[in-house]
Amino acid sequence: MPAVKSTLKEIYAPIEAELRRFSESLERELASDDILIQEIHRHLLKMTGKFLRPALAIFSSKADKKNDFDITRLAVAIELIHTATLVHDDIIDDSDLRRNQPAVHSKWGKEISIVTGDYLYAKAFRLFASFQDVWISRAFAACAHEMCEGEMKQIEKRKNFLMSEGDYLKIVHQKTAVLFQAACVGGAHLSGADSGSVERLGHYGFGLGMAFQIVDDCLDLTGEAENLGKTTGLDISKYDVTLPILYLFHELDDSERAHLLSDAENGNGHRFDRIRQWALEKKCVEKALGKAKEYVENAIENVETLKGSIYKDCLIQLAYYSLDRIR
Repeated sequence: MPAVKSTLKEIYAPIEAELRRFSESLERELASDDILIQEIHRHLLKMTGKFLRPALAIFSSKADKKNDFDITRLAVAIELIHTATLVHDDIIDDSDLRRNQPAVHSKWGKEISIVTGDYLYAKAFRLFASFQDVWISRAFAACAHEMCEGEMKQIEKRKNFLMSEGDYLKIVHQKTAVLFQAACVGGAHLSGADSGSVERLGHYGFGLGMAFQIVDDCLDLTGEAENLGKTTGLDISKYDVTLPILYLFHELDDSERAHLLSDAENGNGHRFDRIRQWALEKKCVEKALGKAKEYVENAIENVETLKGSIYKDCLIQLAYYSLDRIR
C-alpha cells in the first residue's frame, strides 16, 4: 500500500479541466423545456456523487492515448447510465435517501421514477449512437444487457444466503463491475490506444468495480448513513446477499442460521444489529475486505504495464482509494 493516501480531489487534479467540461455538458444534456423533466433533472444534479465512472473514461483515454479525442460526450453518456440505475435501484430497494437527498421516487412517485430511469437510458444511448462507431454501440449495449441481467439475478437470489461465492461474484460483475470495465475500454478505444492497452485497462476496470462493490457491501454493515448519504442496512432489510453476509452464513452453525432466518421471516427489528455484530466478531467483514484487496492488486498489476504517466499513477491511486473510502 502507498505510504501517502490521496484524497479523491487530489487524484482528480490532473483531469480537473476535463471534469469541469463534463459537468457543464451533463447540465446541458439534462436541460429541458418541459417543467416536470426540468425539475426532476435539477434534483438529479443535486444528487451527483464522485463521478467515478466518467473519471475512469477520462483517465483511460489519456493513459495510452494516440490522439486528443474529446472524451466528454462518452463520459456524460456513462454517467447517464449510472444515474438511471440508481433511480431504478432506489425503487427496487424502497430507499428514501440518495446522497443525502430524497430519492426521486419519494418526491415524484414510482411511476414517474421508472420512466425517468428509462429516459436517462434513452438519452445515454442516443449519445453512444452519435459517435457512429459500431464498436462503442456494441460495447455499451452489451454492458447494459449485463447490468440488467445482474440486477434480475440479485433479486432472484434474495435470501439465498448459502449460494456459492462464485455465483455472488458473477452477480457483482454483471451488476456493477461491467460499467467500470466499459468506461475504461471505451475511453481507451476512442483515444486510439492499441488493443493490448484497451484490454489491460478493461481488466483494471473489472478489478476496480469488483472491489468497489465489495467495499460497498461492507459499508452497508459498518458505515454511517450521514457519510454514505443513504440508509444503512438496506441489503439486510431486502435480504440481498452480500459478501460479508455470505461469509457469515457459511461460518454459522445450523442453529445460528435458523435463528437469523427466523428473524428475517418475522421482521425482527434487531436483525441488522445482530448480523453486524456477528459479521464483525467472526471477521467476515475483514475477510470480504481482503477479497476486495485481491481485486485491487490485480487491477493495479494490469495498469502497471502501461507507459509511465501521471494518468497511470492516478489510476493506481484510485484503486487504493476504493479500499479506504468511507462513502
